[in-house]
Amino acid sequence: KAFYPAQRRVSAISTSSATNLQGIDNNTIDYVFVDPPFGDNLPYAELNFVWEAWLKVRTAVKTEAIVSRTQQKSSFEYGRLMAASFMEAYRVLKPGRWMTVEFHNSRNSIWSAIQEAIGSAGFVIADVRVLDKGDILTKKQFTAANAVSKDLVISAYKPSDDLEDRFRLESGTEDGVWDFVRTHLKYLPLIKKQ
Repeated sequence: KAFYPAQRRVSAISTSSATNLQGIDNNTIDYVFVDPPFGDNLPYAELNFVWEAWLKVRTAVKTEAIVSRTQQKSSFEYGRLMAASFMEAYRVLKPGRWMTVEFHNSRNSIWSAIQEAIGSAGFVIADVRVLDKGDILTKKQFTAANAVSKDLVISAYKPSDDLEDRFRLESGTEDGVWDFVRTHLKYLPLIKKQ
């Protein structure tokens, strides 16, 4: 069991938008876990109106990544905001480190927006798994048609600077392709079967 002096423990709580992580330096975070809004499944700002009035804190709806007729945001706008958020996560994450995204939505346009946002930020998706929460269902899952009862867990990594440099130098060559494949395979999870 390791003990770290109090001055080495650093944590911060923020209510800022994930599209602008100002105050966090580049390449300083070891791991990112993201549980983003699931498209148009829940109108968070509208649902939180009473709590926000009581707490005197308001959701910055301009940067709220959501599909909403009320906010006049389409799946395109949702994808744009998620891409901006993932780009910030990429910026602050150390090279060679991981991001996990827990996500669910039954609409192809939302699923595509998330995949494109992760890729456009520079992450490499290494694994997608189903998170089965067992018999724990939300009210919406009990009552709504086509409600998703399981989440997807997307594991992606930020390539190391070394890999990116090698890929730029060797792109378009057979050696470059095999170098990328070998490096990528090192990131994939191992599965032991009996």
